[in-house]
Amino acid sequence: MKKLLSIVTFFAASFAFAMPAMNVFTINTADPLGYLAWARDAGPVTGPPSNTSVGGVCMPSYGAEEVGDMYYFNIFDSHADSLSGNVYDPEIAAEIAKIADKRTVRMVEHYTPLTPVADGFEIGMTYSNYNINIYTKTPQRYVQELTAYQAVVQANGFEDVTFSAFQINTGDDTGKIMVAIQAPSNERLGEFLDARGESWNAAANEKFPKLRKLKRGFILACEIVYAK
Repeated sequence: MKKLLSIVTFFAASFAFAMPAMNVFTINTADPLGYLAWARDAGPVTGPPSNTSVGGVCMPSYGAEEVGDMYYFNIFDSHADSLSGNVYDPEIAAEIAKIADKRTVRMVEHYTPLTPVADGFEIGMTYSNYNINIYTKTPQRYVQELTAYQAVVQANGFEDVTFSAFQINTGDDTGKIMVAIQAPSNERLGEFLDARGESWNAAANEKFPKLRKLKRGFILACEIVYAK
């Protein structure tokens, strides 16, 4: 999502906007392109009854827990919206029936943004993410340093690379943070990763090993399939 999806109650006082939320469906399929085609058609149908603001699909090129994993995410304007959508709506059921025998839902997790969620999403928008799940004892400090690091990155020629942080609220990774590093394309994301060896980047990065433990990384190609 543009300037994501790359997200806790104790942070609420720090933000002047209503607390958005996100969920992520981890699905597994032997036909990822078929699933993506289904999602493009289904997004505008399933989005409104789910209270979704933005919906999209991410396909991992590296880091998937299982071969065939894909991720369908929904961003909501509020936590109330994320928990009150009618998931049993007949239109949703009809769309899911079209793909039910071609995919397995492995898990569904809930997230809270720790950084602002940008607007400007459009159906068909594509981008690339490097997502990292981390554990930190000082989440507020970590988010502050991540914001400062984004400023350094953007001041050194990567104005189109953004950083978002999400608290994971459910599942085995409850309490961990997912960081979404987003670029407009796979090539641009690769250019940013190449630049991690440059002196300005290494200096800006040196504080992070003391603040967090890396748990898992994913490289993803994403597409928006619904925008309210």
